[in-house]
Amino acid sequence: MWCGLGRTTPLTAFYEKKATAHMSIRRHLASWATATVALLAFSGTVNASVPPAPPTTAPATAAGTGDPVVEESWALAPAGSLDPSQAGNRPELTYVSDRGATIEDAVTLYNYGTVQLTFRLYATDAYNGNAGAFQVLAADQQPTVAGTWVTLAQDLITVPAGKQATIPITIHVPADIAPGDYAGAIMASSPTMGVGEQGQTITLDRRTGTRLYLRVNGDLFPELGVSNVDTTYHHSLNPFGGSTHVTFTVVNRGNVRLGGTATVSVAGPFGIGERKVTLPAFPELLPGQKVELTADLNDVPAGFLDSTTVEIAPTGAEGLTNLKVTAGDDTTFAPPLGLLFLALFLILVLLVLRVRSHRTAALQGAGSATGDREPHLV
Repeated sequence: MWCGLGRTTPLTAFYEKKATAHMSIRRHLASWATATVALLAFSGTVNASVPPAPPTTAPATAAGTGDPVVEESWALAPAGSLDPSQAGNRPELTYVSDRGATIEDAVTLYNYGTVQLTFRLYATDAYNGNAGAFQVLAADQQPTVAGTWVTLAQDLITVPAGKQATIPITIHVPADIAPGDYAGAIMASSPTMGVGEQGQTITLDRRTGTRLYLRVNGDLFPELGVSNVDTTYHHSLNPFGGSTHVTFTVVNRGNVRLGGTATVSVAGPFGIGERKVTLPAFPELLPGQKVELTADLNDVPAGFLDSTTVEIAPTGAEGLTNLKVTAGDDTTFAPPLGLLFLALFLILVLLVLRVRSHRTAALQGAGSATGDREPHLV
């Protein structure tokens, strides 16, 4: 049994080679391809992108040479599309299961290119990377959780140009696994040779995949927490025109995946001069994962002791009603330096005026005493 617990789409990788006597490789739309290769080879991110439609015309030829342009384009998606020419209409592999259950399913690998390609198929674990993005382990890292539950009918397959292949998968949910959400991905890798920055030959691990989410039935508790709230106040000559930079960490302390929005407020004592901002929704966090966020607020009064409050409203826990807003806080010393400098200046002016007044009075007193003294004859 499977049901939707979120929305993504399959990832597609696209490359182009020029066929010559030496089969030298070139990249079509080089800047895009370079970024994609780096992303897939090193970060392991499974992006949400729509697969390109299969070719409907004869292969193009390289300009000025007459040589055919060899396109390499493929997608991996859950099996079960109504349109066999397109990637599956299921956005991801998503299941709700009891412990100890066995799930039978399949994925379909589409070769949209003009050449035959050989792929390595494997399952792996997922996690939240920088800025909370959904990522999978590097190709040389071994999964320890969801990726180990998946068995593919074959781990190496060759797909002719313009064809597709459906590969059965079996998921064995451990009988002793804790309830909650688990995440991974099924990947299709097609390595190729390339040239590094120093001219050396390197292997580029081009891979694409589909996400896998599995919720194990049992006691589910959605909970997001806030930690490491830190506030930096930036002074201005105007005591009501300062700015505040707030950093904090959102942690998924529950056992289900959750997204949410953060609202940050800064105010002086008794809530005087409160400023508030609601940040864009942050990505869905897997259980045990975290993301660091920042907020900047302007026109914040300097109230000697400014209080910062961060509230997190969770979202995305379908079917769960016990969602609670969590909060974290911080206190910052924010003296109104402009007013203090003005007060100090006024005090100095008063002191100077007072000293001058005393000196003037003393001189006038001394002159008056001299003028009143009468001469005496001896």
